[in-house]
Amino acid sequence: MKIDIYKSAKCGDKYLSVEVGTKLAGLELPESLDADLLELSPFKTRLELDPAKEHPALDLKDVMDQIKENGFAVHGAKAIVDLRKK
Repeated sequence: MKIDIYKSAKCGDKYLSVEVGTKLAGLELPESLDADLLELSPFKTRLELDPAKEHPALDLKDVMDQIKENGFAVHGAKAIVDLRKK
């Protein structure tokens, strides 16, 4: 599955992802959706999700399951860089 990821323009820790080619204006978003996700900026396009490979910042299964069920996925991204000397 290939996805496009959009980042909240209000909160940089919140993301909404859709399958490539999905028009955001055509999504039926629930009223309960976090208001921070109503203003989005493109973050990453055409990211290939391969469930056989681990992604350092995404829970691939969760994102893919949400997209299959809802047409979109709401998620964070976790990438930790430790610059301390060991």
